[in-house]
Amino acid sequence: MTLQFSTDRLTIRPAEERDVIWGADLMFSAGSGLFNYVFASTPEKSLDILRQAFKEPGHAFSYEFAQIVEVDDGVAGIMLSYPGHVKHRAEENIQGIMAKILPLQRVPRILVNLADLSRIKQDVKAEMYFILSLCIAPEYRDRGLGTSLLNDTELTAKESGCSGMALDIAYSNTRAQRLFDRQGYHITCSKTSQRFGSMTEAGGLHRMEKPL
Repeated sequence: MTLQFSTDRLTIRPAEERDVIWGADLMFSAGSGLFNYVFASTPEKSLDILRQAFKEPGHAFSYEFAQIVEVDDGVAGIMLSYPGHVKHRAEENIQGIMAKILPLQRVPRILVNLADLSRIKQDVKAEMYFILSLCIAPEYRDRGLGTSLLNDTELTAKESGCSGMALDIAYSNTRAQRLFDRQGYHITCSKTSQRFGSMTEAGGLHRMEKPL
């Protein structure tokens, strides 16, 4: 999609701790059912957990791995992504963050859901660059910002020596699927489980990939 803003109005920058409220909230709005599942909590509690986790360094939901797109100095979207070799370590660190944030009695429920999710999600090779989340604020959608942020991330991936892009997307998220289709991404695998299907609105997960 053609960018509908002049480049002098557009800024893409690394996320900071100060971005936690709107950044975490935007990510949550784009996949609330998935976060409720991962955190084994109600929507209200899941959003609070994500806010707390987002400002912590070194794990898969951290601001450290996010890029922000701004229009006229106003935040418009967020991308959270990392190389495959970083993804494995970052995901392992989620358990430690959850133990820090949550009461210990809730951690086993989270581990059960993470184990189920690991059976659905496909592995990501170390040389691939993984997109965890791409979210554009509703008032800025269909104006080329998602494409611009995606192009910037693909350039970062190339500069990092990665050979391709990868992401997991919910069956139900047809809007985002169309964006990635236009950008040359293709579905390589689709998986779900009875537990995942019954506890989320996602239906299942498509793996989409694109060579660089």
